[in-house]
Amino acid sequence: MISPPRNPRILVMRAGQLGDTLFATSIIEPLRQCYGDAVRIDFVLKSGMGQLFAYDSRISRTFELAHRNLPAPLNPGKLRVVAAALRQPYDLLVNLETGTLLNDLVLMIRSTRKEGMPFRKVADDRDGEHAVDHLRRMYEFFLPNRCLAAAEPTLFSPPLAAVAEKFNLPSEYLVLNPTNSQFTKRDYRSYRAWPLAYWRELIGSLAARRSESIILVGGQGEQEYFRYLAPLPAGVISLAGRTRLDELSSVLAHAKAVITTDTGPSHLAAAVGAPVFAIFGPSDDRKTGPYPTPKNRVHILSARLSCSPCSLTARITECDLNRCMQEVTPPQVLAALDGILGNSSA
Repeated sequence: MISPPRNPRILVMRAGQLGDTLFATSIIEPLRQCYGDAVRIDFVLKSGMGQLFAYDSRISRTFELAHRNLPAPLNPGKLRVVAAALRQPYDLLVNLETGTLLNDLVLMIRSTRKEGMPFRKVADDRDGEHAVDHLRRMYEFFLPNRCLAAAEPTLFSPPLAAVAEKFNLPSEYLVLNPTNSQFTKRDYRSYRAWPLAYWRELIGSLAARRSESIILVGGQGEQEYFRYLAPLPAGVISLAGRTRLDELSSVLAHAKAVITTDTGPSHLAAAVGAPVFAIFGPSDDRKTGPYPTPKNRVHILSARLSCSPCSLTARITECDLNRCMQEVTPPQVLAALDGILGNSSA
């Protein structure tokens, strides 16, 4: 374990997708419990992910990498991190990458101690272990046990008032996230998607049966997908492609429930404490599902077929029907929602 320096400077590195970044936030509270509020925590992130920390006073500075694969000597983003560490060296660098993308950067940064790749890799040898719990096993090498219980994804979102005014949000609403980052794929990689006909049925049923308003969310570049859901019932609000990540976090944080598939916003909703209903098929929710904490409610909706989960196996390439997603039906989602929120008539 580390003897805490005075006002320590710590650099955390995880330049992955939204879910990867949110899982990495599980290190923030353990570091603060170990080193106190005076700890300075900087993050190296994928380009665009810095928006997540715009309202998070726990993070001092973010470095965004537009090109993760580009070698450090040719990479302006990586060189900015190196230059900052030359001016003020870090006491601890924690590389949470599971691959080798940032190894060159790790070796160039001035830091008293370095953890993670390329010096240490935690073996992925526990069946059904969630990615957050896998990270916690890495934290055990340099943080005391008394701090590890706080290793949960957490995030602070902007105040609702400004976001509600900007988008004219209703007072009570449900959020639906119909798409995911793989919706444009035309092969087995799209199997995490729920059928479009199901989304249309669910939207119509919710609009007719429940009193809450319905808000649809989606990322930049996904607006085309929403054309297939048109026409939307009266009163349904689409924010697809209109929100920054920090604004999206606020919208999700104040939803009565978030209905989604296995995608980044499901993890964002869980991290800000929203009730999450996540539809899973080929992926293993035990490993990559929204992480349950005392501050949220995570409900996994899955057909639990004998062939699931099949992600990252040869079976997924042999499946033409995508049964695991088709057998989770809109009435089942409605029943799960009513079971938690209670019946509500529009």
